[in-house]
Amino acid sequence: MIRIPAEWEPHEFCLMAWAVHNEWGADTDAVEQELCGVIATIADYDPVVVLTPPDRLAAARAMLPSSNVTIVPAPVDDIWMRDIAPTCATRGLDRILIDWNFNGWGAPRERPSRPGDRIAGFLSTYLEFPIVHAPFIAEGGGFATNGGGVIITTKSCLFSERRNPAFGLDETIRMSVFEHGLRPLGGRRVIWLEGDADEPITNGHVDGFLMFSSPTSLLLEAEDSMQMERSLRARDVATLRSSSDCNGEPFDITIIRPPRIRSGMKSHLGAYCYANAYVTNSAVIVPCFGDSDRDELALTTFRNAFQNRDIRMLRIDHIVSGGGGIHCLTQPILQQLL
Repeated sequence: MIRIPAEWEPHEFCLMAWAVHNEWGADTDAVEQELCGVIATIADYDPVVVLTPPDRLAAARAMLPSSNVTIVPAPVDDIWMRDIAPTCATRGLDRILIDWNFNGWGAPRERPSRPGDRIAGFLSTYLEFPIVHAPFIAEGGGFATNGGGVIITTKSCLFSERRNPAFGLDETIRMSVFEHGLRPLGGRRVIWLEGDADEPITNGHVDGFLMFSSPTSLLLEAEDSMQMERSLRARDVATLRSSSDCNGEPFDITIIRPPRIRSGMKSHLGAYCYANAYVTNSAVIVPCFGDSDRDELALTTFRNAFQNRDIRMLRIDHIVSGGGGIHCLTQPILQQLL
């Protein structure tokens, strides 16, 4: 049986990419500096394998730390490895790769599909892991799992016509079709959130507002109760509060207040989310945003949620302005099971 692991399970290394596309324009240098900082911080705790286009190898070797970082030439042309790369899972004692058939988030106007989007085959050869293909189109950031069979996802993302056309099916039947497709991939219980179809590029990935911190604990980013009553997020919070794991245990939900949007922040694409964090073997790498009160509250929340790990906060303002955070940049590769 296939099992998708939880974020905190032991990693052999973290997979990332040094492939800042020219779409970043004048922000390219700043994005590379921030990306270098994320790679170096993760490398303080876990090995990092950095996929790099052959024509960028010299620049990567000049900028990236040499300790605990391996640079691998690869046909890659973007940095968002959580979505573009396949997800490492287990089948018995073997490691496998689940290919979500990435198509550039439905190839929206903001980011058309590219050749490097089909990186799964390269990684299967490099890692010597077999590929299992999902029977639909999705991205790794569209799912959150507790490692015990629960998968949280959003209708707004999976039901996107540019990913998975409805073909006239009603919502209940579509949910059943996806649940049937997720079951062989380890999804014994699928929790459907509404999400946000109007969110640029991803159409409402769950990693843009929540993460598991234990099999029955969730960190969920939402405004205070008065503002939340008027928001789309309120429906999803209510759904999660009435949900449980595969053993019937209810979820303990901790609300994180998001950073406040201020002058100079690109609110249209910006992924201003503390929960878009990466869990290493002994630390959690969390974005921060220069909102001192909210940053401090988030730091306290993560320290309480991950008491046996260091909490490291990083400013990645330029990366965030492009629609992703630290979780979006990373793809954990599991340790070999014994």
